[in-house]
Amino acid sequence: MKPQRVIFAHLAGHQSSGAKIMRADQLAAMANAHLDARRWTFEVMAMPRDGQLRKQRVMTDDVRGAVVIFLKRAWKVLDKDHLANWRDAARALAIDYVDARTTPQPGVEIDVHIAASAALERHLKAAHPGARVMRLDHHADPGLAPSPSGDRLRLCYFGRETNRTLPDSLKHRVETPDYDGLRIGADIQHAMMQANMHYALRDMAGEATRTSFKPFTKGFNAAACGSLVLVNADVDDAVDWLGSEYPFLIPDCKTDTIAAAIDSAETMFGTPQWDDSLQVMERLRARISPKQITSQLENILKTIAP
Repeated sequence: MKPQRVIFAHLAGHQSSGAKIMRADQLAAMANAHLDARRWTFEVMAMPRDGQLRKQRVMTDDVRGAVVIFLKRAWKVLDKDHLANWRDAARALAIDYVDARTTPQPGVEIDVHIAASAALERHLKAAHPGARVMRLDHHADPGLAPSPSGDRLRLCYFGRETNRTLPDSLKHRVETPDYDGLRIGADIQHAMMQANMHYALRDMAGEATRTSFKPFTKGFNAAACGSLVLVNADVDDAVDWLGSEYPFLIPDCKTDTIAAAIDSAETMFGTPQWDDSLQVMERLRARISPKQITSQLENILKTIAP
């Protein structure tokens, strides 16, 4: 019996996007490494571009019998008829929204809606009662590993400036390596592992007012480095993963609140309370290990392709 093919399908224009690299390329590689190759095989496929009807038709045969997991809005390039043909040809269809908006929905049955965060899981279950919603937590960049903490606080931000809240008066207290939020190169991996606290503060609207939700990737990357994370409680899943008693989970992004948190981190560095916080991050790291994430993925696959 041949192994079940599983295809991570992404928009052609997302070839270099961080979500595609992590949630398609890296996830496929992790699954091929950790799951039974006699039962499953994983691959990544670029979708045809919008309007390429002949390619949409030809690719129907490429997905025949496979489980297709659309990344974000990848299904939207298919016209109505070809989407229906893919529905008939595939063993199962899934959507992994990651951080994309969850509406509008396809006009065909989706076997499982995949949530990369608890916040998204709650939203999907409320917005689509009766639909199958399953959790597949995000992972950290696989090139990261715990490193020595150094002899002083090194607080760093890794990502686009538009995705953080950092008052001008505090910018001198947060190192910001040049990183566009896409592929994590060796230089950024090294910088991440040298930082002993990662900055993840961002003003967020409440869950009830949004249709997109971000996985706690900055926290996961910090945990993979053996570092702490400074984050506000409104960031999606921060409380879920860290617990309400984590000392660097702050209530808001006001300048005085952030400044006090950085002061506290400098004072606490190297103390038993700092070490206790590192244990919180170590437990987080264990929960999003490749073995745990691929086990979640297999659970989803066994549900829709038994």
